[in-house]
Amino acid sequence: MKIVEATTADLEAFFVYLNAQLEENNTNSAPNFQPLSKACSYVSEELKAKFQDGFQFEVGQTGWRKLWLAKEENNTIVGHIDLRQYNEPYKAHRVMLGMGVESRIRRQGVGAALINAVVVFCQHTEHVRWLDLNVLSNNLPAQKLYEKCGFKVIGNMSDCYRIDGHSVDELTMTRAI
Repeated sequence: MKIVEATTADLEAFFVYLNAQLEENNTNSAPNFQPLSKACSYVSEELKAKFQDGFQFEVGQTGWRKLWLAKEENNTIVGHIDLRQYNEPYKAHRVMLGMGVESRIRRQGVGAALINAVVVFCQHTEHVRWLDLNVLSNNLPAQKLYEKCGFKVIGNMSDCYRIDGHSVDELTMTRAI
């Protein structure tokens, strides 16, 4: 297993991986990990554009986005983590983190390795001082991983989403660099 920073050449394979992962969202075998209904759990053209557009900017420029991939020996993508800049002014020192790991290899250290790669990147990037993330309250495995990696819960928005008729809370977590 290797963790690599993605390039634009990796995006098509990443979208295929992400689409397969999103098919597991909101199923009986996995908790919701995205605030999407089952019918909307796929990679949209809008999401593709956000990644493609974000790759056009350097860190520190408005709109930047970075992506790291966990790849098996045969270059199959089995996990990812991305950072993106907030759109609000005066928040350039904070970034939003998103991540996922293929279900068949969860609880094998891949998520922690991805987070570590991002932390190392941020430690060497003068623009970033805080990592922020949101996690759905029913995704206890993800919450435990983030806490193990040094994230602290700083807020809980009750009834944040109504997904397929169910109320879902969202936690906000953060970690200083």
